[in-house]
Amino acid sequence: MRQPVDQLVQDMTQDFGQKIAIVVREDLLSWQAMNTIAHISGYLGNKNTTFLSDEYFVTDDGIRHPRNSQYAIIVLKNSEKGLRRLMQRVRESGLLYHGFIREMIETTDDGEIQQILTTKKDSEIEYFGIGIFGPIEKVQELTQGMSLWK
Repeated sequence: MRQPVDQLVQDMTQDFGQKIAIVVREDLLSWQAMNTIAHISGYLGNKNTTFLSDEYFVTDDGIRHPRNSQYAIIVLKNSEKGLRRLMQRVRESGLLYHGFIREMIETTDDGEIQQILTTKKDSEIEYFGIGIFGPIEKVQELTQGMSLWK
């Protein structure tokens, strides 16, 4: 028996005060950029307990469609050097973030990534992308002057 749509749809308040910005290195190949964006999105979505405003959107005939993020997600671009500067500022901001690095695309083995990183200084890390989640004003301040990924 089908539940009435009004019982399935809850009036959840969407949070328009926060957003996700994913800044990708501008010289990446398309597959590298897509992989970077996917992994950063997965990380931020997993760490964010308020990612969804509710479980489903419901059609008139009662079919449920899983909801997407309640937050705006924007993809920007920057240079390798710009990403390094951004990472310093993001760490100081206290916001939720994820840095996707070259080693994460070159190997799928976390143990191998850790082994590689034990031979590097933080200043030698090569960022492919950085994702940031937080209040719109703070995220915009951190990403000011960056262009949209097109």
